[in-house]
Amino acid sequence: MKKTQTLLPRPPIVVIMGHVDHGKTSLLDYIRKTGVVAKEAGGITQSIGAYEIIHASHESRIDAEQTQNNAEFPRGSALSPRSSAPAGGRKITFIDTPGHEAFSKMRARGAKVSDLAILVVAADDGVKPQTKESIEILNAAKTPFIVAINKIDKPSADIEKTKQDLTANGILLEGFGGNISWQAISAKTGQGINELLDLILLAAELENLTYDSNVPASGIIIETKINPNRGIVASVIIENGILKTGEKIFTASAVGKIKNLTNFLGKTIDELSPSSPAIILGFETLPQIGEEFFTGSQIDANLSPITQISNSAVKLVRENSKIILNLVIKADTSGSLETLSEIIKNIKHEGVKINILNESIGEITDGDIKTAIAGKALIIGFGTKVNKIAENLAKIQEIKIIISNIIYELIEAVENEVKLLEKPKPLGEFEVLKIFSRKNKEQLVGGRALSGVIKNNSRFEIIKNNEKAGFGKVVSLRQHKREISQISANEECGLFIESDTIISEGDRLIWK
Repeated sequence: MKKTQTLLPRPPIVVIMGHVDHGKTSLLDYIRKTGVVAKEAGGITQSIGAYEIIHASHESRIDAEQTQNNAEFPRGSALSPRSSAPAGGRKITFIDTPGHEAFSKMRARGAKVSDLAILVVAADDGVKPQTKESIEILNAAKTPFIVAINKIDKPSADIEKTKQDLTANGILLEGFGGNISWQAISAKTGQGINELLDLILLAAELENLTYDSNVPASGIIIETKINPNRGIVASVIIENGILKTGEKIFTASAVGKIKNLTNFLGKTIDELSPSSPAIILGFETLPQIGEEFFTGSQIDANLSPITQISNSAVKLVRENSKIILNLVIKADTSGSLETLSEIIKNIKHEGVKINILNESIGEITDGDIKTAIAGKALIIGFGTKVNKIAENLAKIQEIKIIISNIIYELIEAVENEVKLLEKPKPLGEFEVLKIFSRKNKEQLVGGRALSGVIKNNSRFEIIKNNEKAGFGKVVSLRQHKREISQISANEECGLFIESDTIISEGDRLIWK
């Protein structure tokens, strides 16, 4: 017998967007009364997080206050002054999206899954690049939004100028020639935040958000990672149906069975209704961020699993005119990996081609080191660590590993490696290992040729602590007590030189 469709109201899913440092996470932090900002590496949110709050509308707050003034309540009752949420409180789910320019894809994904948005604009800074990008994303996704003009507590805040700035970028606010709702707020003091939440609930009513409790659960994957102890962990937002423990679950790229279901507070539960954030354990393979998930006993034939998405190596493209920089990329989550990989692929330099040999999530293992050895690659790690076996192997094989919790620091590191490769290789390089004698400008030193060819009667540059320190000239090359005309890489010899700069052990001499 076919079940009758039963539509029930569901809470709004709200995404917070805007430019870096305009106070998006600080706003959510004030709403949730937690310390998210302090915990974020670099003060920047670097993965999508979803959180649920309960807010009483303006009318509910007035009713509660009047009732409290006219009656006595037992301690801890629904309307007691000690109650954590007044009667009439309604749920709102927030998706906190990163604001730094590195995360445009993640912001776009956040807008897609949401019903409403808050566009945060700092009153002391106005519309900035990521503000414009957020506006484009919201318009493209046709997501209704409310503007929150933040940081009104600052002496330099200028609300009117910010409104004008928004108008110049096509955002026409209520009372300013348009119909887009707005609220002046301070995420620091809390001023205007209750009113902002009231606007969200009002906008949600206009959207008439509902779900069907009788259909199989479905929703969106918003984050994935591999936990060494728990396996594949997927963060999701439920959009329809009731999500239950024990159900089969699938996406276009992954299948599994829900072994454990927890809410955003980390509490294990048996089932969750739509708009709720949830963490799922039980996927057999890693689902992709942004995919829809479904529950049920039959996998839709149209959803064919994708294999080897992130583990397939990119073919090496060798060009005579370019130097190849091979990379192995690791990250803590799929979202971070996708973002890091996309930015690195867009680094363009005339003389160097960047080639990603492999990209995956999780800690850096000996398998990654072996891949780097075979491809003579540099390993880049975001928000991850190196296990002990891999660390020892990397030291033995002299594999360079760069790790950071700040994504743009890694981008800078890759760009620096590219710049080093772009520099023309020296004709010869010599490492000074011993000083035999010094007399005025004349110095006798011993060492080893690191690369190229070093010739008698040639001029060189002196490098101390990676900085230019002066120049010199080879007067005589000596090897095994006899004079020679030149030496090649890996050969040792004595150099009788002339230079105004005093040469020390550890200095490098460069021939260009």
